[in-house]
Amino acid sequence: MITSNQLFTSNLTNMEPLIRLLHAVHPLSPALEAHLRLKIKCYQYKKGQKIVKAGEIASHILYLEKGLIRSYSLVQGKRISNYFMREGDIIISVESFLQQIPAHDSIEALEDCICWGITFEELEETYAFFPEFNVHGRLITGTYYCRSEARHRGRHRKRSHEIYAALMESDPNLVSRVKDVYMASYLNASKATLSRVKHAYAKRKWR
Repeated sequence: MITSNQLFTSNLTNMEPLIRLLHAVHPLSPALEAHLRLKIKCYQYKKGQKIVKAGEIASHILYLEKGLIRSYSLVQGKRISNYFMREGDIIISVESFLQQIPAHDSIEALEDCICWGITFEELEETYAFFPEFNVHGRLITGTYYCRSEARHRGRHRKRSHEIYAALMESDPNLVSRVKDVYMASYLNASKATLSRVKHAYAKRKWR
């Protein structure tokens, strides 16, 4: 749940990247764009703050303008990282938000974050008033479902060093921003194992 003290306005924030993203997904009509500019609000989260808590219903879908987040599950008392997301990503607890049911996992800020978001009720209202926006909803949620499935398959079919190498090849900047303790839990490995994986990867790259 997002509270009023998380609502944040500043001339340092910028909705335009989100508007450009939505236009890239499917062109927005002038009326729809004007409506979204009124409904979408800016939120900020401090490092370590929960954006979605397991057991609570996700009330917002967010676009991450600045910062880094992770999703994690509590498994036998340990926090296991599920994925990491950075600037330009859509932040959504898919099942919880779309079905309005309690979330299975938590989402937290790993850095101070600035987001742009809309509530479930406002989104449903937008779909009703502007049926064209259903195209955006279908394509965006479909994309993130597919990414989730790809992550799930990759992590269960690959070993730790293969997962790490894939991350380094696709987004080394993201890896550099994630603390070892969170990366180790993502790889389902100890910090000592992560250290060996990083060393082996660096050695292979420098050959």
